[in-house]
Amino acid sequence: MSAGPTDRGAGADDGGGRSLEFTDLDQEALALRGRALGACLQAGDSVLLHGPMGAGKTTLTRAIAVGLGVSHPGRVQSPTFTLCMVHHGRGPSLVHVDLFRLGGDGDEGLGGGAGFDSLDLEELLLEAGAFGEAAEQPNLSRGAAMIVEWGSRWRTPPADHLAITLTRPSVDRRSLFAAATGPRAAALLSAWSVTCEGLSSS
Repeated sequence: MSAGPTDRGAGADDGGGRSLEFTDLDQEALALRGRALGACLQAGDSVLLHGPMGAGKTTLTRAIAVGLGVSHPGRVQSPTFTLCMVHHGRGPSLVHVDLFRLGGDGDEGLGGGAGFDSLDLEELLLEAGAFGEAAEQPNLSRGAAMIVEWGSRWRTPPADHLAITLTRPSVDRRSLFAAATGPRAAALLSAWSVTCEGLSSS
């Protein structure tokens, strides 16, 4: 069963304050909604994924890549060891980031504040054209959309972003809750909701 967008109250002044929830999703139903989201993404969009290990973040990202038109969506895997991968296709490129290894402030190695600062995520995204700055580069002329797994570990995410939380209530079922912060994210969530209306519920 799925529910449509609901007002959250806070953030209504800036175009945010919208949410969308899907429950009791099997793997195919989750993939259908991921493809629907991908079809709505535009260059500059930012989607932050939250949820425990095994909740389906990478599975959802791969489905989003299909909807976005990435040339080889099967290559979209968790970039845990490279942190950031860029996938190109017929539409905006997909910048796929996984912040799992950053950990918390008390972690050693790559984790913590020092590790995050050394990553310079914003610079990586600018170089990939995530915000449309790389129009002079032929292979990045359409800009890029960004998906960030373990998004809560990004210290300064874009003010305008879509946050998606995945949970796993049972072995073969997922629940998804999306909340928009900012006007573009709210428009993205609205378009996604409309696209999903034609999908059969699991």
